[in-house]
Amino acid sequence: MLKVVIVEDEYMAQTGLGHLIEKINPEYHIAGYADNGCDGMVLVKEVKPDIVITDIKMPRMNGLEMIESLRKIHMDCLFVILSGYAEFSFAQQGISLGVTDYLLKPVTVQKIKDLMERLEQKLKPVRREAKKEEAVYSLLVTKVIGYIHEHYQDKLTLDDLAERYKVTPEYLSRMFSREVGRPFVNYLKEYRIGKAKEMLQKGNRKIYEIAFEAGYSDVKYFCRVFKEVTGVSPKKYLQYGENEDKIE
Repeated sequence: MLKVVIVEDEYMAQTGLGHLIEKINPEYHIAGYADNGCDGMVLVKEVKPDIVITDIKMPRMNGLEMIESLRKIHMDCLFVILSGYAEFSFAQQGISLGVTDYLLKPVTVQKIKDLMERLEQKLKPVRREAKKEEAVYSLLVTKVIGYIHEHYQDKLTLDDLAERYKVTPEYLSRMFSREVGRPFVNYLKEYRIGKAKEMLQKGNRKIYEIAFEAGYSDVKYFCRVFKEVTGVSPKKYLQYGENEDKIE
C-alpha cells in the first residue's frame, strides 16, 4: 500500500484529488490532508508517507518551504508539486529541493494515473532495500535474544552485545525496541526474573543462590527488581507461589 499525504489549501481541490487517487487503485491510501505547510510538516512527520503532494502558495508556510524543512530532517518520502501553468517557473525551484515530480493543473484522471505509475516505479528499489533492511533487523534481534537466553546468568550490557554483533549501541537499542516492543534492559530484566520465578517454584533453593543464577550478584538489588516486576518479594513468592490471594 502506498501512503499519500496531500497539502493543499483549497478544500475542494484537496479532497477531490484524494478521492481520485484512491479510486484509481485500492492500494493507494490517503494518509491525511493539510491546508498549509506548517500543518503539512506535522502530518508528514507523524504518518511518514511514501508520497507528499503539495501546492506551492499556501498560508503560514508555502509548499517549497515545507519541503525544504522536511528535507533538513531527512524525511525520505517522494515530493510532488501541484502547480498551475502560471506557477510552473516558480515550481521549478523545487528541483534543487529534490522534488520528484509535478502534477499540473487542471488535474485529470489520466494525469494522476501517469503520475502514480511513475512514482511507483521510483519507489520499487526503495521498497526492496527496505525489505532487505527489515530482514537484517530481524536476524540481528533474533541473535541477540538467543544470546540472552543462553547467557542471562552472565553480565550482559547493551554495549557488550553491540560490540559482539558489530553495530553501535544506539542502533541495537533502536532495532531491539522496534522488533520486540520494549527496550533491551526491560526484556533482559523480565527474562531473568522469569527464570528466577521458575527456580523459586521448584523450592529447596536459597534466595541468594537463585539471585546469582538469574544473573544478579547483589541479592538486595535482585529482591528490589523482583518486586518491581512481580509486585511481591522473592520471599513471599517462595511462600505463596502464584496464589496472589494469599499474599498480603
